Amino acid sequence: MGLKLFQRARSKSLLQAMENAETYDEWAELAAEYDHEHGLDDWKQDDACESYDYRSLRQRLDVLRDLRFRGDFHQLLFALNEGVHGNLGGMGKPSLYNKARLGTKTLITRYIDELCGALKDLNEVSDDIIPLQEKQDFFLRASHCNGRSALMLSGGAVLGFFHAGVLKALFEQGLLPEIISGSSAGSILAATACTHHDDELRHRLSLDNLHHDVEETTAIRPTLSLLGNNRPAMDADNLRDYLAKIIPDMTFQEAFELTGRKLNITVTGLSTQQAPRLLNAITSPNVLIRSAVMASCAIYGVYPPVTLMCRNAAGETVPYLPGMKWIDGSFADDLPAKRLARLYGVNHFISSMTNPAALAITPDPDVPRTRLRSLVNFQAHFVKMGAAEAMRFSRDNIRIKSPVISLMQHLTYGILAQDYTADINIFLRNRWDHPLRLLAPPTREAMHRLIHEGERSTWEKVEMVRNCTAVSRTLDHILHSRGWEK
Repeated sequence: MGLKLFQRARSKSLLQAMENAETYDEWAELAAEYDHEHGLDDWKQDDACESYDYRSLRQRLDVLRDLRFRGDFHQLLFALNEGVHGNLGGMGKPSLYNKARLGTKTLITRYIDELCGALKDLNEVSDDIIPLQEKQDFFLRASHCNGRSALMLSGGAVLGFFHAGVLKALFEQGLLPEIISGSSAGSILAATACTHHDDELRHRLSLDNLHHDVEETTAIRPTLSLLGNNRPAMDADNLRDYLAKIIPDMTFQEAFELTGRKLNITVTGLSTQQAPRLLNAITSPNVLIRSAVMASCAIYGVYPPVTLMCRNAAGETVPYLPGMKWIDGSFADDLPAKRLARLYGVNHFISSMTNPAALAITPDPDVPRTRLRSLVNFQAHFVKMGAAEAMRFSRDNIRIKSPVISLMQHLTYGILAQDYTADINIFLRNRWDHPLRLLAPPTREAMHRLIHEGERSTWEKVEMVRNCTAVSRTLDHILHSRGWEK
């Protein structure tokens, strides 16, 4: 009995220390200690598991290891041409990363390391052995088939500062995807990440930088106006001043040329006939990022709708689609996975979720399931789909004369109909209990908690992100270094 009490107290102490860790290295050391004390090292070393096809993975590992050892590059190329898969045998399943606090099956990590090493070997082998054109053809095909990863930052008003911690944690581990989307509050942090060089990004995501600017401009101080008039204009000016301090005055194309990151911002049309748009260097290269962020943050009834601005051929700032106005991007496409897949070949998505509406109707899919949790999740999904279908029927079949009510009906359906989950989900855990707090400037302490929680929640997913993106990162590095990007 005494030993069990000691072990229970030790576990609680380690978990508390992990919660208070200041760096990922500190957190990972504590997590590894926790796993060791709970016998999870043995689970990691044991290949067998019903969650993935460990036999195929082990066989594939042996083949790659043997070909690399013998230097048989022609046969290695043939073996890799059979398929470069980032999720071979289901090795990317969340259940494989929920068992232990740090990492997963050693077989999975060894296989990914071997595969990435094989790709690097083929890239570096003499052109006399594998002709340059043959290499180029292979790597372009492999990249296209394997796909890329994207990070999607949701809306969430003040809770969006959680995203700063997510970005910071991924950046410090060299795991920040090149493709980043943001809607509403997420667009602020996505734009920050995609408009600054690596050498200054850490500072731009820091508490001192973000909170200092909030204090100076009182950036978020809305006045409710459900009739959609212009009463909130002054508060929109405060937000505009805040954005001017943290986001440079540049277009999507200029940001891409500066950082190489692909920024994407979603906006929702004010009219029910306007389809939502995903703004980026491909679809709208000359649009000014600050105006896109203003539009994506324009919560209906809180901030006035926004006309997008762009830079014309003469370098002048002029309206973009002047007859249209735009509002909060999270209403229609908070996590624009389908559009990112079509534009960039993305097939692996990481989400940072702080949207209160989404959190209310979407259980965290990565939390280990029990029978009770599965039943609750099913019921929540059933209720959500039923409400969405009822709202769709009402929207499409019941004529409402009031344009405001019609728009609210349209936006409510948009919120209910969306899918708020991704391949890797980083969910805000501590959800604020008072809606008005979402629309007020956070104290320094509150912002610190949000940023730290973003980091802490991301640390739990770092090894999963590292493994699931390793192949695409290796392929992207090879293509970038060779100048073979399409």
